[in-house]
Amino acid sequence: MKEDVLSWANYEPVQKVISKETLNHPQLIQMISRTDVYQKTPFAYRRAYQSLGIDIINRVPLDNAPKPTSKNEIRLHPRKPYQQAYLGVYDTFSRNKYECDSVEDVWNLDINSVQYNDLIVPVPHSCHSDDILRRQAAIGDIGLYYPMYYTTLFMWPVEVLGWEIFMLAATLEPERFHRHFLLPCVEKSKEIVTDMAQASDAPFIFLHDDLASQEGPMFAPSWYDDYIFPHYPEIWGEAKMLGKKIIFVADGNMSVFLPKLIDAGIDGIMFENPATPIDLVIELFGEEGRFFIGGIDTLKLTFSTPKDVEQMVYDLVDHIGELPGFAISSCGGLHGNIPIENLEAYFDARVEIGVTPKDWRHMW
Repeated sequence: MKEDVLSWANYEPVQKVISKETLNHPQLIQMISRTDVYQKTPFAYRRAYQSLGIDIINRVPLDNAPKPTSKNEIRLHPRKPYQQAYLGVYDTFSRNKYECDSVEDVWNLDINSVQYNDLIVPVPHSCHSDDILRRQAAIGDIGLYYPMYYTTLFMWPVEVLGWEIFMLAATLEPERFHRHFLLPCVEKSKEIVTDMAQASDAPFIFLHDDLASQEGPMFAPSWYDDYIFPHYPEIWGEAKMLGKKIIFVADGNMSVFLPKLIDAGIDGIMFENPATPIDLVIELFGEEGRFFIGGIDTLKLTFSTPKDVEQMVYDLVDHIGELPGFAISSCGGLHGNIPIENLEAYFDARVEIGVTPKDWRHMW
């Protein structure tokens, strides 16, 4: 519940293990809410969060979900350069046409004309203050709603240019790329993050940047030192002054970057995959005042047996111990491709470790 997260955020005693999940599995939501998730989406989601003991919440529907794309089908977005495919209650989107076809096009691009709301990025909602206020009100005290900003800095060129043109331009003419592309994005992000901090009643601001692949950094570490890390304190500086704690969200193996991120002022980390060694996370984020959200490997959740899923939960808790800033979460979310028997095993195990209510199947 919301009050539990607020106590946890202040390192006060909490009677349960805090949980964060992104729900997108129609069969699970309908089973526990006793509601058609497409006919009464907001109602079904609220019931599901209560039943499952999910405290930190990003997906708060205000309207009924649209009809999803059929499995094994790809649809083109009618107005924007994206394609969509089935993922669960809500589709997943990926960009199929970028703003520039060559490096020369980058220097002619008016980056100030590209707005965050023009992007369809893989997060549920916008970060506009009015949207934040509506979703906070809709979820009430069931849990703590948090907005998440997807293109903190590094992800702006990924989403606008695509990897190939981004890496070519940033490598061939790094200073020019910094001036022409990244600096305007710093200003965009400062404004959006400040607006989020002023509107949100959450103690946290979640900011996403995929700085690394599974193997590690995409560029030489010195490139990040010159063009990314110096700007982070500027982007979230006003939010920190307003008392917000910064939770950095990322894919990939972030090992080399974690000390730099701490120096830049982050208060916690949330991983979208398990590539970063958990022992390093415990070492760096185990002290009071720091937070670690994650721990559950979604690939194992999807492809293992129910017994293996239960054991994964128990092993995680044994490994984490009583880390005060820890909140359990599956990396990347609970989507429609996960076998329902594995999800039942997952939430049964969460009952045993004090996360999910014992009557989660039959609360309604």
